[in-house]
Amino acid sequence: MAAKSLTHEELQDVLDLVELHGSVSEASRHTDLKRSTFESRYQRARDILGEQPKTQIEEVALPVFPEDDIPVEDILDTMERRFKKRQEASAARKWYSIKVNNSEPMGLCFIGDPHIDSNGCNIPLLRRDVKLMTDPGMYCVNLGDTTDGDWPGRLMKLHAQSDQSITTARRLADWFINDTGLRYLAILIGNHDAWGEGAEILRRMNVKQIPMLDWTARFSVLFKNQRELKVIASHSFPGHSWVNPLHSNQRREMVEEAHIYASGHKHDWQISQGENGYRGTCYTLLRARGYKFLDQYAENLGYPIQQQAATVCCVIDPQSKSPASFVKPFSDLEEAAEFLTWKRSKR
Repeated sequence: MAAKSLTHEELQDVLDLVELHGSVSEASRHTDLKRSTFESRYQRARDILGEQPKTQIEEVALPVFPEDDIPVEDILDTMERRFKKRQEASAARKWYSIKVNNSEPMGLCFIGDPHIDSNGCNIPLLRRDVKLMTDPGMYCVNLGDTTDGDWPGRLMKLHAQSDQSITTARRLADWFINDTGLRYLAILIGNHDAWGEGAEILRRMNVKQIPMLDWTARFSVLFKNQRELKVIASHSFPGHSWVNPLHSNQRREMVEEAHIYASGHKHDWQISQGENGYRGTCYTLLRARGYKFLDQYAENLGYPIQQQAATVCCVIDPQSKSPASFVKPFSDLEEAAEFLTWKRSKR
């Protein structure tokens, strides 16, 4: 006898039943048909109607594990908040202002690379200069490379020759930042400071919350009489000339306005003053020599070892009548201290 012909509605019922119960075998249990008969009808339904079940359900149900992290949209939201916060912080550091509650002459000392843990650091000179820089009216900018740092790669063999361990180096840096009594307006992170975890360690040492910036600081000093001093201090500006130590400073003066353009890094020194006739402003360019006086690496390469201007001090007179006398730089810190004392005694 010929098999009964099934209508489209009956065939669709078979497909729906499998969809409901998840498998052919389970669906057949809920009918009066033999499993083989039901499977035959299911196959015929698929062949005739040309439809797959809405959801392909396997005979084996695998577990579904929960995600191990927050949704990507939440990550993007957090990243967006962090970016806005970092953008705001970066803008605040682009130029920051320091207010002075008087209009007396000020000494602004640009401390050349201390390398305070180096065997070649001129400790007698450094200790003498620290005393001078704590005189009344003296303020400081550390131009970077406070220590030799955590030497990377092949340079580690040089650190092996140092009498000071990395732990001792960090203690010396802590002393120089927090215990000397120096009144800092800025501390720069130089290349030696940035090696390893050096920069983060210096920031954590900075309990006085002194502005500590990576490589370059731009700030203005506003005196009580509203006279403003603009300073751009960098570990080193972009550019180099073997005949002019201030080549990079001069380049920066051409594109960005300030009264003082100060740098360190190269372990040499020079001072220059001039007037920008286009702007109608006077400026001072300076590079401080620093305190690393014994440097076998420099000697091997044939670089001369200079002996002066480890720190360059600018005496600022906010009551000066001439822009040319607003900033007076000194390569001799002792002379600068004497001149500042004399200037302040006249007020």
